Amino acid sequence: MHENLGIAYCVEAATGKLVYEERIPKASQFYASPVLADGRIHAVDRAGGTVIFGAKPTFEIVARNDLRDRSSFDASPTVDGNRLLIRSDKFLYCVGTK
Repeated sequence: MHENLGIAYCVEAATGKLVYEERIPKASQFYASPVLADGRIHAVDRAGGTVIFGAKPTFEIVARNDLRDRSSFDASPTVDGNRLLIRSDKFLYCVGTK
């Protein structure tokens, strides 16, 4: 992820070859690290917009969610079983991944 441009990158681990570079539509800045859960990558931008895309060599947005509550989302989500814990500077959210 590019923190200011809202770009997702996929790189082949063995060679470092760039597989794709895609802009995430309607995303703000990303400070939090994306996390892998259920074979999907979950990313939360600073405004609370979440984007979920497949952990595969083709870019596909699977879902988008909105937690915008006028707070700042800077912390990386964490996985707890089939739930994600997402923290802003004011609240803690628990979101099911299925």
